[in-house]
Amino acid sequence: MDDEALLDRCRRGDRDAFTPLVHRYQDELYTMALRLTGNPADAADVVQETFTRAFRSLPRLRGATVRAWLFRVAVNCAHDVHRQRVRRPTDPLEDPEGRVLDLPDPGLGPEATALQRERAEAVRRALMTLPHDFRVAVVLRDVNQLSYEEMAEALSVPLGTVKSRISRARVLLAASLRGSPAVFPEAEAAR
Repeated sequence: MDDEALLDRCRRGDRDAFTPLVHRYQDELYTMALRLTGNPADAADVVQETFTRAFRSLPRLRGATVRAWLFRVAVNCAHDVHRQRVRRPTDPLEDPEGRVLDLPDPGLGPEATALQRERAEAVRRALMTLPHDFRVAVVLRDVNQLSYEEMAEALSVPLGTVKSRISRARVLLAASLRGSPAVFPEAEAAR
């Protein structure tokens, strides 16, 4: 059943119709939230709050695709977590680096696996240094692969703003990654 049909059933009082939407989008939203917050527990909280808020606001949804709407709600929830963290920084109980279990590719040798992990960690660290709006833009586009139009809808900003944020975020990421010549020797050679 497509998203619109499920939403229509939800609006008519069928609470069970929301469950397929949760299953359909929870992994994408978690991935985005993890990239934005850098912390697995915060990311899980963002996803849970996203679906809670989305369910409550079902009657008011008009004109947006379900996917873009859920990303808009998730970005707002992640922004709330970010603001809370700035106001009241805490030490997480999990891994302080916010690392996620990363299983190596069995086809890679030990050196390639180590390099792959170092690169992933360098990108994660560089991503976390971006200003919040730029981090949101690059995660929605490059991680979650939203179209520019979906991003504009999800962020409630003009299309031009989306494009400029992505462009600026990529410039900042590249500059940050140039500081990791051992991990990205090609970035150093391009200078």
